[in-house]
Amino acid sequence: MKRIFAIILLIPALSFAQKSIETLKLDLPKNTLEPKQVNFSTDAIFLDEKKCFNYIKKNDVVIDGVKVPNYFEIINLDNIVLFSGVIRKNESGNFESKIKFHPIDKLYKNSKIIGRNDLILNLSSNHVLNNDCSLNMENLRLFYEKSNENN
Repeated sequence: MKRIFAIILLIPALSFAQKSIETLKLDLPKNTLEPKQVNFSTDAIFLDEKKCFNYIKKNDVVIDGVKVPNYFEIINLDNIVLFSGVIRKNESGNFESKIKFHPIDKLYKNSKIIGRNDLILNLSSNHVLNNDCSLNMENLRLFYEKSNENN
């Protein structure tokens, strides 16, 4: 009876497990500045336990004359917007995002990258984010070219 009770308690805990993010494998050039650890707070992004970026999320914002339910910005510590994006449900009811890569002035879309966490973890694992809070611009361009689905 105790085993059944323990299993009943364990099942709900497992059903709320955090989704595992599998990052894109793009084989971009490696560098010595790759962060070993990425962490998130409500309003910041940390690389190797150092605050590197601010994060702003807004709901029901008008962008280019269209009301969008979820908008976000990733800003460096000099207050320059690096990435901004819109997250919404598509016709199929699945979430999708369009992300502006401000440093290269490109609009990015990938069905596997929805929102801040997916974006940052993919940029980090593909050697775009450096542990000194800078961007590897060449790898950002390559990341865009190899994984953009926006046509």
